Formats: sequence, C-alpha cells, structure tokens
Amino acid sequence: MQQLGELQKSADALRQQADVYVINNDTLQNSRRLKQISGISLPVLLDPPLAVAGQYDLLPKPGQPMGGMRGVAQMGWVIADAGGIIRVQRADIQFGAHATQMLEILRLLKSQTPSTSPAIGTAGPS
Repeated sequence: MQQLGELQKSADALRQQADVYVINNDTLQNSRRLKQISGISLPVLLDPPLAVAGQYDLLPKPGQPMGGMRGVAQMGWVIADAGGIIRVQRADIQFGAHATQMLEILRLLKSQTPSTSPAIGTAGPS
C-alpha cells in the first residue's frame, strides 16, 4: 500500500505522459478500500485470475523473492507503446518510489516516436 501512496505523488506527471493503470487481483470491495486508504487516483483494473499478470510475465517464479507464493502477482510495472509492444518491464517491489524512472523512460520513448501514447500498468499489492 505504501508504494501506491508513493506512486500517487507522481500520478499527475505520469498521466501527462501515458495512460496509467493499477492492476490488482483482489476483490472489488478490497480494491476500493485499498484505493481509499492509499489515496491513489489512478484507475484500478481488477485481475482476479491473474491473466494480465501472466501476460506481462509478472507471476512469481522459483528463485525470486516471491517465488514460492501462489495466487498473487509480483509487484512491478510495464510500459507498452501505443501498438501494445512492451518496451520496459520490471518486477519491482519499490515501484512507487521509481516513478521518476518511469517518467524518464516515457520521455525517451516519446522522443523516439512522438506519435505514440504509451501506457503504464503497475501491479500493486493485493
């Protein structure tokens, strides 16, 4: 939850550069409570079956910090371009603290292809 609060500090700047979503595998009620407690203003997409986490390779793997856990996604973030091509993907438990890194990557991507509008998805705590 702390990382969502950290991410919120940069939410406006991120939204100016890309479409930004938080992806959560929790229930609707718990996600609403999480959004209220954390103060996050970004839209929260529900992914109870972890389908999105699986598509972005953010499910725990053996040998990683969350490797033995089931039913959760790794915390992290993904930047995809307007065509849906993944440009950057990170498993990152400190994702909120790394919003400036996300912004810098978005700036670099936009300077390379100014006609695209990237999207960021962050997998937050459930």
